[in-house]
Amino acid sequence: MLTFGERGGRGAATVWWTAAGAGVLAALAGAAWSVRRGYVAVTVVGESMSPALLPGHRVLIRRGCRGLRPGRIAVIAAPDPDPARGWRGRGPAPRDPGAAAWNIKRVAAVAGDPMPPRVAGGGERVPPGHVVVIGDRPLSQDSKQYGPCPVDQVLGVVVRRL
Repeated sequence: MLTFGERGGRGAATVWWTAAGAGVLAALAGAAWSVRRGYVAVTVVGESMSPALLPGHRVLIRRGCRGLRPGRIAVIAAPDPDPARGWRGRGPAPRDPGAAAWNIKRVAAVAGDPMPPRVAGGGERVPPGHVVVIGDRPLSQDSKQYGPCPVDQVLGVVVRRL
């Protein structure tokens, strides 16, 4: 039961500070939930991005496609091992990092950019809703084998190395 003291007395101030403290805690919890929902840390496995990222490095990614541009590093759903299928015919990738296999690659081109050389199934320009992703190592499995990656296969963009 909540009781109020006399108007303007010590009891009213205590109630006000208690309510303010509860509001601050609720705001902090909401901010933490928002950050957790918007960002995730992942561990690099494999050497396709070396020397920039080595196995065991941890990176912070911002979920979604905001900031997706050439030169940035993105975490994308792993394509089907069959190059004829790659990312084609799939539904959107899950948003849970533990629910799928992921690759980490550098964005080489975005929709409307000229198609980089050596990209499988490449046309003149990157199609709408797609990005070209290429690993830093020459033998990396990426858009060279599978073609442009649909943006709905992107988990997020690397913000920084941890």
